[in-house]
Amino acid sequence: MTPVEPNTVATFASAQIGDTLMATSLYQALRRRYPSSQITLLSQVPNHPVLAGLGAFDLVEAYSASTDLSQFELVVLPVFCGDAKVRGHFDKHPRAVSLDRLHAAERKTLRNRWDGFYSHLLFHKHQVELNEELAREFGFKETMPALYCPQGDATQYAELRGRIGLYINTPINEFQALPNRQWPLSEWHDLVDLLGAQNVVLVGGPSDRPNLEVLAKRTNAEFVVTPTLADFTSVCRNLRSFVTTDGGLMHVAATTGVPIVSLHGASSPILLHPWIYPDGKCISILAPNTCSPCQRSFRLQLCEQGVTQMACMERVNAPLVQRALDEIERLDSGTCLILKGGELMTKGSYLRSWRRKVFSTANYNLARLTLNWGVKDRSLENPRLSA
Repeated sequence: MTPVEPNTVATFASAQIGDTLMATSLYQALRRRYPSSQITLLSQVPNHPVLAGLGAFDLVEAYSASTDLSQFELVVLPVFCGDAKVRGHFDKHPRAVSLDRLHAAERKTLRNRWDGFYSHLLFHKHQVELNEELAREFGFKETMPALYCPQGDATQYAELRGRIGLYINTPINEFQALPNRQWPLSEWHDLVDLLGAQNVVLVGGPSDRPNLEVLAKRTNAEFVVTPTLADFTSVCRNLRSFVTTDGGLMHVAATTGVPIVSLHGASSPILLHPWIYPDGKCISILAPNTCSPCQRSFRLQLCEQGVTQMACMERVNAPLVQRALDEIERLDSGTCLILKGGELMTKGSYLRSWRRKVFSTANYNLARLTLNWGVKDRSLENPRLSA
């Protein structure tokens, strides 16, 4: 579908920092494709911090489930890890561009019933690449613009130059705790011991301060609390390398070019590795579990509903992270690798791996059968499957 020139266009910004940052290339492509159209951003948060200074929109309005989308001739929904209600709302529009609509036919195929390939695009493509598919769908033919994020003055934190940054992420809700998004403080402690407290700086935002203070007291490492995204990017631009769990500030860090080692449990390192192109580099460490990653899949629902126990992040240990930090020093700029089960591989090698395909398909079908057979709470089932 390539729409005729619309007078009014609407797009969406998630409350999640990472999802919105991953959409900034799409927003810029939309502006370039329709320079004369009135483009409205429907945002879940006012004055979105990621978008300060972007200048791609004519209007910014608060998004709600009651927003009348019929007032717009075209709506574009970026890829985001959000709820099905927003996706369903946008897809009611007759001229919506969205990932759900783009792959609707493939999701009815026999292959998709067997292994969920088209429902789980997040296992095969990055979020930026999926947003590029949407841009091509509304007729953007140029090279995709670079991701955008406010950048601070590096001299503000020049005393941190050459340090290794450790982002001590505190989850925003109970389910994102230890097994899913947070690395154990004991492992952070071990990593500081391996690297040397004088060589690292603990980094976090205001909500991360309690854990920063605890770890700093235990290790004698310095810590810094960054009140804004500009402060955070200022810090990152001084660092030798950066270790972080999956989250919005991982993607913010990637816009600065700092080499990144990212830690993934349930989350897909294909969809959500740091987007480091063209100047950065990264190694994404994936938990060694055969079911990892399981993000937004039937397999994750088994843990969500208490059928199985989530044990992901605690199986990533400090020596493995130290190895990744040593390896990343030798990588060329623009290189992104995956480290799983002690094996360091390219993204292409990981995706071609027969072991990955076998375990992924087996976990998909076993989890689906288990859910269909005996789990009473089905509220989380299909809505979470689409990338």
